[in-house]
Amino acid sequence: MGRPYTGWDGDAKGRRAGTEKLIQLIVAMSNRALWNNGSWGVRNKRGKSSKSVHGTGRAFDLSWRKMENKGSGDYGDAHRVMEFLAAHAEALRIEAIFDYWPHYGEHGRGWKCDRNGWQVYTKPAFSGVPGDWIHVEISNEFADDPGYYERTFQAILAGTSGTPAPAPAPEPAPAPAPAPKVSKPAGRRTVRRGSRGETVKEVQARLNELGFKCGPADGKFGPKTEQAVKAFQAANQPEAGPVDGVAGKVTYAVLFA
Repeated sequence: MGRPYTGWDGDAKGRRAGTEKLIQLIVAMSNRALWNNGSWGVRNKRGKSSKSVHGTGRAFDLSWRKMENKGSGDYGDAHRVMEFLAAHAEALRIEAIFDYWPHYGEHGRGWKCDRNGWQVYTKPAFSGVPGDWIHVEISNEFADDPGYYERTFQAILAGTSGTPAPAPAPEPAPAPAPAPKVSKPAGRRTVRRGSRGETVKEVQARLNELGFKCGPADGKFGPKTEQAVKAFQAANQPEAGPVDGVAGKVTYAVLFA
């Protein structure tokens, strides 16, 4: 079993910065073989009365349709991007990928986080097939955090083999000054959302030093600290352990290296 699938959970008031940053990064990686065919927009699903996930600001379409200055016209480019996104769905918080091109079957196929795999549809599952685009949905977790996607995407491209050859990535941020040496908190307890104490303070201070901002080191493990731990874990895969927001022995080994 994978992560729960969110679907439509309310319309956003506009575009969400994390979603838009992820779109830019994917388009750049594909060297504009794919292009943004639409993200936020409040409307119903095609041919249905139910709300489209596009309205939440967490969904976008990418087309490979050949245009004057963009789009390769080659489904293979879209296929490579889809496999890349599915392979790194945990770090990128991908919840769904829908393939509108009938390459595998006449009704397309879909990947969802709750089954953590692809399904080829044997009957109509969505309107628009055949269509020269893919549909992607992400979780709420970092939909408003472009910095998370910049850090995570760069980490994936730096350490991944067997994925699509990326176009030149956006210039990375200047490397931070070397952090002072910190002793590894050997034998200290695992901390998670709701934990309090000196171990939490030390984790918070170290995350802040490394640029994973979690607010003041007050010893209270709240949602900001949990988000920062997840971002650190995602950017240091697989050494930092699962992206679960729980700081324990495996995560400490990297965090306090």
